[in-house]
Amino acid sequence: MKKLYGRIPYLLTIVIALTIVVQLYWSYTEYQKNTLDFKSEIQNALDVAIDNYFVNFTRENSVSFKVDKQSSNEPDNFTITGGNKKIIDKIRPDSTLVIHRNKPIDSLKMLDNIKDIYISINEDSINFKKLKRLFEAELSRRDYNVPYKINHYKNDTLFATSSSESFQSGELKVVGKSTYLKNRESLEIQFPNAINIILQKSLLSILISLLLMISILFALFYMQWVIKQQKQVSEIKNDLISNITHEFKTPIATIAAAIESIRFFNTNHDIEKTNRYLDYSNQQLKKLENMVDQLMDTALLDSGNWILDKCQVDISKWATEVVESYRMNSSGKEIVLSISEDSDSISNIEPFHLGNCLGALLDNAIKYGGDHIEVVIENKKVLTIRVSDNGSNLNKGQAVNIFDKFYRVPQGNLHNVKGYGIGLFYVRKIAEKHNGTAEILIKNNKTSFIISIPNE
Repeated sequence: MKKLYGRIPYLLTIVIALTIVVQLYWSYTEYQKNTLDFKSEIQNALDVAIDNYFVNFTRENSVSFKVDKQSSNEPDNFTITGGNKKIIDKIRPDSTLVIHRNKPIDSLKMLDNIKDIYISINEDSINFKKLKRLFEAELSRRDYNVPYKINHYKNDTLFATSSSESFQSGELKVVGKSTYLKNRESLEIQFPNAINIILQKSLLSILISLLLMISILFALFYMQWVIKQQKQVSEIKNDLISNITHEFKTPIATIAAAIESIRFFNTNHDIEKTNRYLDYSNQQLKKLENMVDQLMDTALLDSGNWILDKCQVDISKWATEVVESYRMNSSGKEIVLSISEDSDSISNIEPFHLGNCLGALLDNAIKYGGDHIEVVIENKKVLTIRVSDNGSNLNKGQAVNIFDKFYRVPQGNLHNVKGYGIGLFYVRKIAEKHNGTAEILIKNNKTSFIISIPNE
């Protein structure tokens, strides 16, 4: 099981790495696709602008004539009128052009069936000012604001060029594909790699990708955390069973030994010896009862139905009695009680359970702490009970879990210190029942447990 658990971080690392790689690759391909779409949009805008330019040019620089044979008395004469007067005037000041023919000409017979004639004027150069205006209108219609440069090529030679005011350099380029352009003539647009525009178009897909990746990573880390918690719960359960077994076996063995002594080794029916064995048995039974009561109280603390029976208590007298009861079993350790001089004498508390909390802290200090134990009590707006010792067996990493139910500082498979990890949990719960807090402070090789209860 430990080997399998040890492999989980490596598997998670591989899965996380693959997830990140796949999402980055997907985002990159999406970015490349949007870049191609962006270039296609620019090229389409250029082609539309070129088409509109030549359509407008043809409209402005062409003339149409209408054939009117009835306007002439001579059947072989054709009078052609109408069209663009501006262009006609360039050809002839008079807007009416008369064509005479003296003899039938086969090449002119086609005029008999022609009603309209169109003449278009061609130019070798392109008016960039008009083309830019049309191109920028197309860009604006597509919600693009991109600096650009237009290059006009003839026979693969740069014939003319023009750029927008904000253009500095062009990383991308597209060539117009309009059918209006002549053979071996092309228009090219250069523009910078508009990362911001492309990212804006990719924003939704990128956000979805990030959310998906974050969700997967969160699920993986959460799974790792749950597995770790379950492993800790399993270890705590095994440790609890082992500790309770050791705790219960001692009084049971003592009672069994006392009963066996009365039955088999008290042949003289010595009343004094019998009473002594019975006293040992009674003490161990009370110890068993206390342990069972602690376990039952721990279960009761998790329910919200338990209400403390508070009363007015003389703090100095109450604390002295509790400390004195533990001095007798302190294993030679020094316990000093000090009460702040400006403290109030009375506080509204539940004396029995809060006394058990103080006792649990003292018992914890006697078992795990140093040789000097100090109890400091201050009773003002907040009743503060501080139990400190000069032991340094606890580190800050262990202190995080010290108030958890059934938690014991890992000591391998050693059981030289009795207990099953509910004392400090009991302390925290009783403090919370008093609307207070319980905390631990490790500083300068000194461990302090502090209970803070507001005086209401």
